[in-house]
Amino acid sequence: MSRLLTALLDSIIGDGCAACGMPGPPLCAPCRAAIPLLAGAGCNGCGYPWPRPVPACPECIAGVVGARQAGSYSGPVPALVTAFKDHRRRALADPLAAVMRAALAPPPPGAVLVPIPLTRSRLSDRGFNQAALLAGHLARSWGLRVHDCLARDDAAPSQRGSGGRARRMQVRTAFHPRGRAPLHAVLVDDVVTTGATLSAAARALRGAGCARVGAVALARVAPGAPGSRVG
Repeated sequence: MSRLLTALLDSIIGDGCAACGMPGPPLCAPCRAAIPLLAGAGCNGCGYPWPRPVPACPECIAGVVGARQAGSYSGPVPALVTAFKDHRRRALADPLAAVMRAALAPPPPGAVLVPIPLTRSRLSDRGFNQAALLAGHLARSWGLRVHDCLARDDAAPSQRGSGGRARRMQVRTAFHPRGRAPLHAVLVDDVVTTGATLSAAARALRGAGCARVGAVALARVAPGAPGSRVG
């Protein structure tokens, strides 16, 4: 096969589906359909997938009102998130944001999307902030504004593999406001594990004058959900 033909096929096929490897788009239709969406019953305060509707629950995220996640961190989601962040598959931002748009109600008019920031060293290493990419796609679809009004302390350690208490301690003072905070902020992140990151970010925003903080994310780690696991 000639180099020209190989290059042409690469440009059309790309790297294939990040979950199953099928040639074609970064998220194929079968894998998208296999994402376990969080719909129906659950916590009204944080979106945790309890079997019955409840107004609040032990998993609620301090300082955040009405947090919602599109799906559980199971099925093809761990592979998609790993490819997006660790393998730098930026093309996944659009289809993953589309999953969020399809599953989540848009925030009210006037809300401002605030992506969870990375440390400067992590941003430099990865080359992009996955939460900011998701926020950009969501903002265009929802007709909202994105405001990078939070910064993250470079000294904050990585949270991967840490338990709930350790995560809360690691990020308690990791965020600080950068510029004026909006009155109604909606934090955007890829995965909610314990909620410690969102809670710490909400604390920083409220300290800067934000009156209401919500949150949206692609996925929620829910240990009770079938197939759910932490990557």
